[in-house]
Amino acid sequence: MLGEEYEVTCDSNGVPQSLELNPDYGAVPIEKMEQDLKACSLPWDGLDRLSASRDHLTPDLISEALAKAPVPPRFLAREELLHAEYPDIVAAVYWGWRRFADFVFHYVIWSRVGLGEPGPAGLEDGFQTLIPDALPREVVRYVVREMSETFPAIVERLSTFRVIPVTSAVPTPVAQYAREASRCYLHGFFAACLILCRSCVESAVETKLRQKGLGKKVAALGFNKVQGLLDLAVTSGILDDLTLCMADGIRKSANEAAHGTVPSGTECRDRLDQTRAVLRYLYEAPVVDLLPHLGLLKRKKKRGDRA
Repeated sequence: MLGEEYEVTCDSNGVPQSLELNPDYGAVPIEKMEQDLKACSLPWDGLDRLSASRDHLTPDLISEALAKAPVPPRFLAREELLHAEYPDIVAAVYWGWRRFADFVFHYVIWSRVGLGEPGPAGLEDGFQTLIPDALPREVVRYVVREMSETFPAIVERLSTFRVIPVTSAVPTPVAQYAREASRCYLHGFFAACLILCRSCVESAVETKLRQKGLGKKVAALGFNKVQGLLDLAVTSGILDDLTLCMADGIRKSANEAAHGTVPSGTECRDRLDQTRAVLRYLYEAPVVDLLPHLGLLKRKKKRGDRA
């Protein structure tokens, strides 16, 4: 699809309906290029004049015609075409226009993720009015492009995962946080992963404290709630020194990520492993057998740092 060898057909909601060979893939006849350039939303006014003088082209005539081409300079090397033949000029404008159109559509769809700007919002409104079928197709292309770029890294990261056995006693929110944190790591959203790891530990520890009858002490915690939960968990015997070290490291890394420090993939994986280890300690078995997989603690000990 990205190479335009295949063409996807979507319904009005953007749901793919069929995948077929693109009839325009490969060599496009010059007649087809001329037809498309005349029919595009910004028709090329200089095309007819070039066609009429195709056997007597001059640099001045070419330059004048190219100045009217609906393609920004970054997509069309105009100076290189001043001595070109007519078919080469048409092909250069055609493919430059195609690349520019792809860029504009991609920019509009890209702007839908997060916060966009007035420019792409206006383009989106225009496309919805003039060519409403285009945006659903471009959504599919955008997703395919993103999947193709992230697929190898996701496979590589997931290949290193191991099952962390816990019981069904894990509360549903805790399990959901853990799964979402893992998926964020797999897709490379490291800051989001760390924040979810912190939420996972916070929810798990708070639930254990309340189950132990410490709900009033939990409710009395002030602004720094996660730190207070961890302190209370240690004094009440819910966490030991090792799991406290892990949980506090998760808290610190998440705080840094939430305040603009971009985490590395290695740090994120270490904290995710530690989150899973803390959950196993809380809901299944001692964590000592997981220590070989907790790389961050091992590296810190080698450096002589305090965990």
